[in-house]
Amino acid sequence: MKRSLIISILVVLVLICGATDIFAKSTRFQKHENYVTFSFFIQPYSFGYKHAIYGNVFLTGNLDYESSDADLLFQAGAVYMIPRKVLFFRLYGGGGLELSRNRGVMYPYVVVGTNFLFLFAEIYHPLEKERTPGYRFGFSFSF
Repeated sequence: MKRSLIISILVVLVLICGATDIFAKSTRFQKHENYVTFSFFIQPYSFGYKHAIYGNVFLTGNLDYESSDADLLFQAGAVYMIPRKVLFFRLYGGGGLELSRNRGVMYPYVVVGTNFLFLFAEIYHPLEKERTPGYRFGFSFSF
């Protein structure tokens, strides 16, 4: 009983502190409508786009080019961007569907990521047997 009460209080505090415009001197966050991402530091090479559809919900699309012999992956989905910054990180999470060019299969994936300064980092995990998580790290441009 005591444990569930403490957890529920913590959840309420996180929701209250995450809400916008509750602090006296808070500046309203001016969110960007579009993000374009390029990742070429870590394999696979990747190009991505995020477009705001409602509030902090974004539609996403990513193309991952592994190599001409391996595969070209297309991911389409949605992410929710947390309305507050944690230090200087803008955290988000979501999911969608991944399509494979060579294998011709479609399967779901989950993604967790962050935007910081002009960079971004993501971890995505296809929900299919014998698939390993993938990583993206590169440049992010917002407009």
